[in-house]
Amino acid sequence: MALLGLGPSVAGRRDRRGLVTKRRAVGGAVVAVVLAGIALVAGLRGSGRGPVMVPPLAQHPAPLFTRSLASLKAGTFSLGSQRGHPVLLSFLNTQAEATAANDPSRAEIVFIKSMNTQNGRYGLRTVIVDAAQAAGASAPSRDALVNFTFDWALDPSIAVVGDQDGSLERAYGVTRAPTTVTCEVRNAQWLFADRGLSSSSLFRPFWRDLFR
Repeated sequence: MALLGLGPSVAGRRDRRGLVTKRRAVGGAVVAVVLAGIALVAGLRGSGRGPVMVPPLAQHPAPLFTRSLASLKAGTFSLGSQRGHPVLLSFLNTQAEATAANDPSRAEIVFIKSMNTQNGRYGLRTVIVDAAQAAGASAPSRDALVNFTFDWALDPSIAVVGDQDGSLERAYGVTRAPTTVTCEVRNAQWLFADRGLSSSSLFRPFWRDLFR
């Protein structure tokens, strides 16, 4: 007696069931891997060995200063008058040439602008200090610094100041450009810490602490 072959509809249903089963198996494997990854990160966070833990950085007394602004409206910036606001203080080479590939100061300017745009509304004060001495360059004139603010279309809320004699760089121990530090008042004293900033992702772990 000849066996009857399965009709196309029955065979199709079996193929679809097999495909669904395979997809479920693959999906279960993916979920298992994700859960394992979450457990690993949680374990590392608890043990203090994971990259999510940010070690506290040493803070030092922040030298107070008052400098003339590189602005058509003139004026000055005084760190001492910023009490109640965290200050992002970036020492960089404002005259870095655009022809220099991957120039760190030019890259830092992009970061500084982004931080100011995102967090100025929350009270952040942003200051760019020309660090010609650390960059091994000649100190620019005030007009050159004013042109810098226009060339980079800096928001007026970003203060730009010069450091003709390098005294501010020396006061903060700046030996390389760029160097970005945060300044804040703790126990009635201005303190600063070198955050080693290079991206917003590195800055965020300190954000809650800065604005507490």
